[in-house]
Amino acid sequence: MRVLQLIDTLDAGGAERMAVNLANASVNHAYTGYICATRRGGILESAIHQEVLSCIAGKRSFHDLKALRKLLKFIKKNKIDIVHAHSTSIYTAFIIKLIRPKLKLVWHDHYGLSEFVKERPSQKILKIISRYMSGIIACNEDLAAWAREQLHCKEVIFLPNFVVENKDQELTTKISGVDGKRIVCLANLRPQKNHIGVLKIFKDITLQFPDWTLHVVGKDFNDDTSASIKEYIVANHLSDTVYLYDSRTDVNAILQKMDIGVLASTSEGLPLALLEYGLAGLAVMVTNVGQCAQVVQDSGVVINNVEEEGSKTLLKLMSDVPYRSKLGTDFKNRVIQSYSELSSVSLLIKFYHKISV
Repeated sequence: MRVLQLIDTLDAGGAERMAVNLANASVNHAYTGYICATRRGGILESAIHQEVLSCIAGKRSFHDLKALRKLLKFIKKNKIDIVHAHSTSIYTAFIIKLIRPKLKLVWHDHYGLSEFVKERPSQKILKIISRYMSGIIACNEDLAAWAREQLHCKEVIFLPNFVVENKDQELTTKISGVDGKRIVCLANLRPQKNHIGVLKIFKDITLQFPDWTLHVVGKDFNDDTSASIKEYIVANHLSDTVYLYDSRTDVNAILQKMDIGVLASTSEGLPLALLEYGLAGLAVMVTNVGQCAQVVQDSGVVINNVEEEGSKTLLKLMSDVPYRSKLGTDFKNRVIQSYSELSSVSLLIKFYHKISV
């Protein structure tokens, strides 16, 4: 069974990391994995296993025939059986399916605004494309329920995201701050990640805990959202205690230097950042969106309102070291037991076999 993971880019996003994780997992499991970025590469290229063949199609527009021919050549040469398309790469995969109808088409839905899935764009197009899909994979239960109700594909599953621990990763990023007093927010600089909410909380507690620092790791798109975050930091005199790192290749090593992980998102699927916090043994505070509460359960702190609960919760985590340590240990154990590569990939392989019959 030869499976191509298809993704638009190899930037450091959740869908992109899952595409790489699933391609890499093939090295240890019963399928042959490949990966292709339809548009461009990115920081995650270095994370692709050396045994996994990869391709960058370089698509510049919807009608880029050169990129399409490159992708088709890669599929034909490697005798691909299943195209596992992540997020919006489904549109390219659909064209491929029309040209090579014997291919099995799987769509992996990572839609980050799952709380508002009924208002998502391009629903009519997705309904048409879904008739050509052999299976749909959703990163949380809400998206799976939406697909069963709205799309024309019988085989729909919820597949939990998973992360892979890299204990030997070298720390190449220079980390500021004091050991034992660092908070991290691992999230690309997008509006739904609510970095301003995190900054407001941090600002409120800096007078009581002046030695603590906040570290924001995530892609900077240099847009209005990015500008508002940077303006807030300067306007509130946080430049000496808040650090922006952009995308990094040594995320696992960075998290080993942190003590508390926060996510204040207004909407989520099942964020890989949360699982990465768990593998790093961090105590976490997270908003009750997507699958976050189900992931954390009682091994972290789930809040419903950032403004009303955030400061109090973070103060508790910062001031109570035994409490913080216990949460970190409990959450790490939970992630290892429930969100491992083995459990998710075993379910995926069964799904591949089912749709291939």
